[in-house]
Amino acid sequence: MVQKKENRERPIQRKVRFSKEENDYLKDKIERSPFNNFQNYARILLLTGEVKMVDYSELQRLNGEVNRIGNNINQIAKLAHQFKEISGEDINDLSQQLSEIQVMISERFKEELKQERLI
Repeated sequence: MVQKKENRERPIQRKVRFSKEENDYLKDKIERSPFNNFQNYARILLLTGEVKMVDYSELQRLNGEVNRIGNNINQIAKLAHQFKEISGEDINDLSQQLSEIQVMISERFKEELKQERLI
């Protein structure tokens, strides 16, 4: 029997066993953590002794607000085109500024998540 050589960054494996209740509790903690699976969660917890959890609810709320503002701008744009009260250039400027804000929030959120997973 020929053994396949695994080319992994972390070739050493450890096993742990849990009761059903412990496993359910652990799954819940992993879901609320910045990590996407047990291996990453357990590795960081065992190596550092802690798992840092950051509350992104405020950033998510801000993103939702910006999206609602975007919807309002679109409605205003429709009315402005219909009644020709606001120039198309002004509407384009507003839309561009909103897009820039959305990109900034999205990039910041992705950056924060990436930093959480690198810890």
